[in-house]
Amino acid sequence: MLRILLELSKDKLLRRFEAKGHAGADPGRNLACAAATVLLRTAGRACTARGIVAGGSAAKPGEMEMVLKDPDGDEEQWLRGVTDFLVRGMSDLQREHPDQIALHVETMED
Repeated sequence: MLRILLELSKDKLLRRFEAKGHAGADPGRNLACAAATVLLRTAGRACTARGIVAGGSAAKPGEMEMVLKDPDGDEEQWLRGVTDFLVRGMSDLQREHPDQIALHVETMED
C-alpha cells in the first residue's frame, strides 16, 4: 500500500507532502505507484525550480518527502494551481486504485 499525506495551509496551499510504501506487490512495476511518483516528483521539481522548497528527501526507494516555505507574491497563485493539480491527481488515483493508494489530505491550522 502506498500511503500519501498532503498537508495544506489553512488557505489550502500545499505545505508538505509525504509518500511511503509501494502500491502492489512488485515495487517498480505498478502503474498506480508510478503515477503517484510522477505526480509527486513533478510537483516537487516544479516547486524547487520556483524556489519555494524549504527541504525534502527521498532517503530510500518507497519514501519521499518535501516541505515548502511560504510563497511570496505571485507565487501564491502559482502554488494554488500546483496544489489543486496534485490533490485532484492523487484523489483520482485513490478512487481508481483504492486497494493500492491511501491518500490523506490534511489542512493545518497554521
